[in-house]
Amino acid sequence: MVTKIADIAHNNANHAFYAGGGFFMQRDISTAPSLARESGEALIGTRNPSLMDALFPSLTTVQRALLALAAVVVLAICGKLHFYLPDNPVPITFQTAGVLMMGGFLGWRWGLGAIIVYYLLGMVGAPMFANPDLSWDTARGLSSIAGVTGGYLIGFITAVPIIGFMSERGWIRGKGLWAMLLGNLWIYVPALIWLSIFDFGWPAQGELFSGAVYPFIPGDLVKLMLSSIVISAGWAVADHRNRSRD
Repeated sequence: MVTKIADIAHNNANHAFYAGGGFFMQRDISTAPSLARESGEALIGTRNPSLMDALFPSLTTVQRALLALAAVVVLAICGKLHFYLPDNPVPITFQTAGVLMMGGFLGWRWGLGAIIVYYLLGMVGAPMFANPDLSWDTARGLSSIAGVTGGYLIGFITAVPIIGFMSERGWIRGKGLWAMLLGNLWIYVPALIWLSIFDFGWPAQGELFSGAVYPFIPGDLVKLMLSSIVISAGWAVADHRNRSRD
């Protein structure tokens, strides 16, 4: 009888142990997604509205679309501000600053949509890219996309959403210059891959970086500093408004 009572007590204790373990295991599993989300937010920052929405919180979808189209027009104008270095077919333009500010202002979703519209309009011949002619010319647009500048244009498409993402995560408030530098590097990555695959002479001559990167670094540093100042100032205005409302 004593042995039987001891066995029953032992079985009940085991049942309670496994039930308790199951409870804690179930609780750990249920809280795992929130812990992972909190860890991710601690690493990359909490998502905030875009600078566009922070400055103009009551915008409708149509108004946002109009601002995105206005950014496309501004970027096209930036392409007209350009000049060429000797023996270099890639122009130095103000477009880099336009691309960085487009992402920083519109955010990654509207920014990505805007830069794709810019690319498609230029492809079908609208005067979007870096040339002085304002006429509609499909052949010229296709040659810009298929030629030596094609990789840089693809780099615009990759850089805008990256800058927009970092802007929404608060990176441009305290680390604006570094965020802009990271976005600027994403313009060069597709450009170098493009120029390596479609050899326009530089790789064969061992001049890929000296022709495609080094000449643009001084101007890019100025443009990314300017972009950082403008977008950081925009966030400062938006944050001041929010504090005033509170």
